Amino acid sequence: MGDHAVELLKVLFPYLSRVTVDGVVRVGASVRIAARCVAATARCPGCGTVSVRVHSRYGRRLADTAVGGQETAIDLEVRRFFCDSTDCAKKTFAEQVDQLSFRYGRRTVSLQHLLRHVALALGGQAGKRLAERLATPVSGPTLLRLIRSMDLPEVPELTVLGVDEFAFRRGRRFGTILIDMNSHRPVDVLPDHTADTFANWLRRHPHIGTICRDRGGAFAEGAERGQPGIPQIADRWHLLHNLATGLEKAVTRHRSCLKAPEPEATPGPASTSAGESAYERKIRERHHNVQTLFLQGSPSTRSAHGSGSTAKRYGATRGLPPPSR
Repeated sequence: MGDHAVELLKVLFPYLSRVTVDGVVRVGASVRIAARCVAATARCPGCGTVSVRVHSRYGRRLADTAVGGQETAIDLEVRRFFCDSTDCAKKTFAEQVDQLSFRYGRRTVSLQHLLRHVALALGGQAGKRLAERLATPVSGPTLLRLIRSMDLPEVPELTVLGVDEFAFRRGRRFGTILIDMNSHRPVDVLPDHTADTFANWLRRHPHIGTICRDRGGAFAEGAERGQPGIPQIADRWHLLHNLATGLEKAVTRHRSCLKAPEPEATPGPASTSAGESAYERKIRERHHNVQTLFLQGSPSTRSAHGSGSTAKRYGATRGLPPPSR
């Protein structure tokens, strides 16, 4: 490879600076990079002894992050070394390249970090679809295994502990979740929600300063047993939830004291019933208009509402109430 090509590879793949790149070829829709390890020594992962004796060589294929929207893989030739320490259980070991490979890994370190971020953000199936778009295909179960293989973050020293119950199986099996109220992150899960289990956990964590809990008696008893005299406060969510529940019960209990609202009066010249249809309302309005013209001394109501028979039918000559339908 030319000097410019080597420099370009070092810029795009800084982790390849620790190996020798022999060539880059395109195979189908993917890019293959051939490389080999050239370090003079390797350190045993079991005892840390530095070894210079090479046992054998073999090839590994490591999937890498995509280049130009194309799948990329590194065909890496690695060596197996002898471990010269007599106290070490390992007789031979394979060398690893810093920031490039790891034991039993089929992906580079950078791709492993990328897929973990995808898995944490989207989960299995959605993460699988995004990985395919990124030209780094992987299955959904593999993404979930990446999450489970991650080391749990260190839990800071707790000062305020939140405790609440939850259901492993609704209505049948319950547990207890413990929350760091400063960071609002879970710190532990207990197999049940009894006072004895919670008290035993508190005895193993004497640095807890305050318990934030619901109004359940089991957690109150467990806190008093585990650390007698520890301050206990009610958490905000349960306070608001209990207030809403109490208000609902009070309103339901005194519902008979509430008066039904009076029906609003329908605007118009004549009063109508609540269940009156649009046709009946039109009949009443027409009756009112005929009666108004008659009382004003109009010689004929024919011009307003058709023939004289119509006016007679609405009682214009006698001032009768509107016909019932």
